[in-house]
Amino acid sequence: MYRHILGGIAALTFATSAQAGPADVNAQAFYVDAVELVDKGMGALFDKRTKPRMAQLKAAGQLAREENEAGKAKGKPVYCVSEAERKKGLDAKSAVRILGALPESDRRKMTLAQAWRAALIREYPCR
Repeated sequence: MYRHILGGIAALTFATSAQAGPADVNAQAFYVDAVELVDKGMGALFDKRTKPRMAQLKAAGQLAREENEAGKAKGKPVYCVSEAERKKGLDAKSAVRILGALPESDRRKMTLAQAWRAALIREYPCR
């Protein structure tokens, strides 16, 4: 009976963390997983963390993009990406590098959404 209860709790915990949004995910935990996944190369395709982590980063990017668009409309963008960089896009290694530029002590205190916003501001400052 005790095993069944623990198994149920573990399953619920995994299901909840797999569907957690960028405002719920700790940036350092995300970063550690992302580095491991990037280091796996093609093997990351078979890792169960890949899809949820990709979805979380995509959602964090969308939140940052929406905030930046609102800022642009007011004449004060949050970050400024050149058109060439925008067309080029980001691959997984670049995204991990940009997030890794934030100090670990900061990532530990931030959600993924907060850290991604801060990383974009650092990488693409408005001059």
